[in-house]
Formats: sequence, structure tokens, C-alpha cells
Amino acid sequence: MNPRDRFLAAVSGHALAFAPIVWEQLPALVHQERADWWQDPAAGQRLIADAAALAQADAMFVFVAAEAIESAVSAGALGNDALDSLVQRPEIGNGVELIRCLHDVATHGVIAAVPAPSDLRAAFEGAEIEAAEDAFSDLASAFLGAGADALAVTAQQADDVAAGVRRATEIGKLFGRPVLGVCTADGVASGWTADGSSLGVVSRGGVWPVMTAGIVITPGDVSGRWDAPSLRDVGGARP
Repeated sequence: MNPRDRFLAAVSGHALAFAPIVWEQLPALVHQERADWWQDPAAGQRLIADAAALAQADAMFVFVAAEAIESAVSAGALGNDALDSLVQRPEIGNGVELIRCLHDVATHGVIAAVPAPSDLRAAFEGAEIEAAEDAFSDLASAFLGAGADALAVTAQQADDVAAGVRRATEIGKLFGRPVLGVCTADGVASGWTADGSSLGVVSRGGVWPVMTAGIVITPGDVSGRWDAPSLRDVGGARP
């Protein structure tokens, strides 16, 4: 069973899969420093593949939506108009191509992370929740249409994650793809799957949860907290 198949089997409770959150300092972790690496689909695919191999991962999270939002806000994008055009930004287009490249080339699964509508609204000052919900749906559809194997709704508050998961589940059904919820309160991730199957979290010290099936993630983005040997050791400690 290849990593992607194991991940998909784990979603339905028939295998144990590892999906580490490794993003912000991924290039440094694999000793290939590169600015804006995720905007080059071929380069991004190679770097993510290196991190996946290091971690013995079955699926990898892709945070291109968060990157595009940060870029848009830094450029002064505000309010409903910014949200309405978010999916049309070149950063999102590059992210969609990265996901398509990963789907076509990688052996591991691809989990596209999208901030919950509440977080989208908060990011764009003056925006209304309806505009945030529409932008969320546009992003989710674009990433799933590009071949993402799953969608992850992220937020700092569990209630916001749950609301986003409910919305994303309907979109996921259209593509036949699962939806995960990942809460990042206090910098420590916890989560669940939309259908109620198990999603566990490795401890900050690298200890695996007691599970025989389901998906296991890391306690938040570990790219700046764990070095390459640590990530390799955690991945190799799979029960």
C-alpha cells in the first residue's frame, strides 16, 4: 500500500496514517533554503517530497491559502472586495498548481488547509461573514478540483473550526473527498474528521498516541521546533 492509499484507508478507519504539519520553515528543515518556494510548483513539490520522505509521511498539509491571505493583507487588501477576489490572486493560482503537481507526481496524500470563514473574515478588515463564507467555498473548491485528497479547516477556536467543517463537508461530498478539522489554540493542534473517525496528535515530545487506526498529526507546525533527525525519529516510531 503506498502512502496516499494508506492515508485514504486511514480516513475510513482501516489503517494508521501519519500526516505531519511541516510548512513555515520546511525548506530549512530539509536544508534547501528558498524564498517563496511554494509559489514554484515544481520546486515546492520537491521540497515537500523531501520532507515527506524524512517523516515517512502518508500525507502532507499544504498551507497555500494562509500564504496568499498574508500576501493580500500585506498589500493592503481589505473588506468584501478583497475576499471576493481572493481566489483570483496569482498566489492562489500558484498554490492550485502546486496541489495539482503534488497530486500528479507525489506518492503521498495532499491535505489542502483552508482557514475557517471566521478567520478569513478577521484577516480582511471590514469584511462580512457572507463574503468570508463565499471565499472559503471558492478556495475549498479550487483546491479539491486541483486534486487535493482531503481538506483541512483550520482556526484557533474549536467552534470556528466546527462551523467551517460543516460548510466544507458539503463541498467535500461534491468531490468525494474527506474533511478534517484542526484547531490550533495556544499553538498546539488538536483535531477530528468530519465523519467522526479517529484523528490523534503526537505529543510535543514526539510520543505517538495509542491508536491502531486513523490519522495522526503533529502538535502544530513542527518545522521550527523539530530538526530533521527528530522528525525522522517521530515518523519512524509509528506503532
